[in-house]
Amino acid sequence: MNHGFSAIKHLMRKCYLSQAVSICGILAGILFYVDLYAQVPQPWPPSEPPAQRSEAKKPRPKQQDWLAGTQKRLELLNGTTTTDADNADFKNLMEYTADLLDQAKSSKDNQFQYSRLLLAANAMMDAADRVLLALKPERPPEENDSRAAGFVLQGCYFRVRQAGYFAGISKDKKSSQYVKLASSLYQRARSAYDAKEYGKARLLGDASTSIVRALEYMAQAATPDPHIYK
Repeated sequence: MNHGFSAIKHLMRKCYLSQAVSICGILAGILFYVDLYAQVPQPWPPSEPPAQRSEAKKPRPKQQDWLAGTQKRLELLNGTTTTDADNADFKNLMEYTADLLDQAKSSKDNQFQYSRLLLAANAMMDAADRVLLALKPERPPEENDSRAAGFVLQGCYFRVRQAGYFAGISKDKKSSQYVKLASSLYQRARSAYDAKEYGKARLLGDASTSIVRALEYMAQAATPDPHIYK
């Protein structure tokens, strides 16, 4: 009999311990997942829409401001006192820019034509900047110089082929000179590339492309009612 009661007590103690272990395991699991959830980044609460700006929009630059800025840039370039300013290409580009500015002044009543001619004048000055920089001493080539110059010349090749088309539309009296100079600068850029003067090649290629861009703006200015393709 005593042996039977001892067996029953042992069984009850074992069941109690088993239940206690099970309960502890469940609680430990719950705490683990609660801690894991707390470590997961929670989404930010939805932000409030930004407050409307009270200040008025800035007015667009006036026509005289566009013209004044372009004239100021031309004056600064013409004021170059280095021997590089005696370069024939640079002088021609300054002359072309002055012509385009005169045309812009006489077309102020046509906003589209006026803005395109000012853009053309600035593109010519971009070319003049590159021509002057190309006259500087060439630094030793670096690893990616060849690739960068080749990329510029690849695009320049196709732009030069468009120059005659834009010149024909613009009907400018000097457009043939622009085409000739763009082509000449491209050929010189190719020669510089072959001589491993990659910096000079890139600059002359950029100058050539800028002249063609000026021709494109001139062609747009000469089209009173440009076609809009939808």
